[in-house]
Amino acid sequence: MLIISNKASLYFKSFLADQNIEFIETIDNPNLDMRIADHPDLSLYALDKDNIIVAAEVFDYYKNKLTGKNMIKGSSVSEKYPKDSIYNLLRFKDFYIHNDFTEENIERILKERNYKNLFVKQGYSRCSIIPLRESLLTSDYGIYKTLKDKVNIILLDNDKIELDGFDQGFIGGTCGLVQGKLIFTGDISRHKSFDIIKKACDRENIDIIYPEIPLVDLGSLIWI
Repeated sequence: MLIISNKASLYFKSFLADQNIEFIETIDNPNLDMRIADHPDLSLYALDKDNIIVAAEVFDYYKNKLTGKNMIKGSSVSEKYPKDSIYNLLRFKDFYIHNDFTEENIERILKERNYKNLFVKQGYSRCSIIPLRESLLTSDYGIYKTLKDKVNIILLDNDKIELDGFDQGFIGGTCGLVQGKLIFTGDISRHKSFDIIKKACDRENIDIIYPEIPLVDLGSLIWI
C-alpha cells in the first residue's frame, strides 16, 4: 500500500493504477502550513510494514484507512520549522538521518532497535534524500558534506522542482522506493542529474518509473 498526497493529479493516480499499485490519499494536517499539510512524510512514519506512527491530529483518519496495522499515536506537529518536520527523517542501514527534533516515539523505538542517529542540520531530511538500497542521492550540499565519509552518498545538481506555494521543491519529495522500483511523481528524465540517478539505480537493479507530467514535490511516497 502506497500513501500519496491528496493533491496528486488524476494522471498520477491513473499511472499508479496502471502499475497495479494500491494507494490511499493523505488528509491535510490542520497544524501544518496548508501548502504542505497534505505531505505524507510530515504526518506519519512507517517503522516497518506493520507499525506506523501518526501525528495525533490525523491519527483517527489513518487508523480507519490502514486497518490491520499497528497504529501508534505520535506527537502533534506545529506549523513552524523545525516542529513541522519531526516525522521527516530517513532510516538507512543501521542509522536514521535527522536533526535534534525527531518525534519522541520514533526516536525512542529506533534507539531501542539499535539505530544510531546520523545528525544533519536539515530537518527535512527525508524530503532532501532519495534512498536506494545501498546508496543515497541528494542535492543538499550540507547533507552531502556531513554524510559523505559515513555512508555511500551521491551529490546531485539542483534543478527546478515544483512545490505548491514555494519557489523550490525537494528531490526526495518527488519519489519513493517501492518493491524494487523508484517511482517519481513526474518526468524525472528532464532533471539535470537524471543520468546520475539512472546510473545509481542501474547499479542496484532498481527500475525508474514515472508518468510523463511535470515533476512535483508532493512529499515522499510512503510504502507500507
